[in-house]
Amino acid sequence: MSDLTQVEKYIRVIDLAKCIGCGSCEAVCEFLYGTPFIKVYRTSMGLDIPISCMHCRKAPCIEVCPTGAMIRDSTGAVYVIPSKCIGCLACLYACPFSIPELDHRSRAAIKCDLCRDLRNKALDPACVAICPTGALIYGFEKEVFTLAKLRTAESIAKARYELASWRT
Repeated sequence: MSDLTQVEKYIRVIDLAKCIGCGSCEAVCEFLYGTPFIKVYRTSMGLDIPISCMHCRKAPCIEVCPTGAMIRDSTGAVYVIPSKCIGCLACLYACPFSIPELDHRSRAAIKCDLCRDLRNKALDPACVAICPTGALIYGFEKEVFTLAKLRTAESIAKARYELASWRT
């Protein structure tokens, strides 16, 4: 399904203000899949930031795949059909985050599918379920963005309050 305007899309957002860089998300993903599809990277500023597939609304990986192996499910998650993948890695080169990888055993692209099997059982993706701070938010797009905006507003209000307290 390429047109998501007719379907209410689910999304996962990483709230970097709440993330403590513990790596729980990466560990559970590696435990379940043998490779982590969400990875925590240490920045030059010393911050640990998790990076994973954004399941883009206009996903370049889907657009460039010559065999139709990259596809979107009914909830908006982008995933790979391994039997259709020829391992050309056009998806990797098209992805602005370089997310897809080549599985050297199957010679097919692999990437986060937002724990498709768990979601089919009405469960949250494992990274979301295990996050100790609630930094990973998953749900309907509108609800997730509303919560993200509320968290941002609270963060700004807290910073203003602390600044005002410091000045007095």
